[in-house]
Amino acid sequence: MQELSRLPGIGPRTAQRLAFHLLDLEPERLHQLATVLLEVKTRLRRCQQCANVSEGEQCEVCADPRRDRTRICVVEE
Repeated sequence: MQELSRLPGIGPRTAQRLAFHLLDLEPERLHQLATVLLEVKTRLRRCQQCANVSEGEQCEVCADPRRDRTRICVVEE
């Protein structure tokens, strides 16, 4: 639980809830989750243009040829 609570936005209570959930998972489902977590470092990276999460050099938004590159969207919150 200590390692789970080190994740951003995960406090001790949420870490405990996650641990209970993981204990209740079928072994195959738990293995799938573990595999995905291990693949994060090898398969995902930050887009070179906008720093969004991507599997390639650019994210889907930046790589879209139909995108109007003269406009940006600013979100306040």
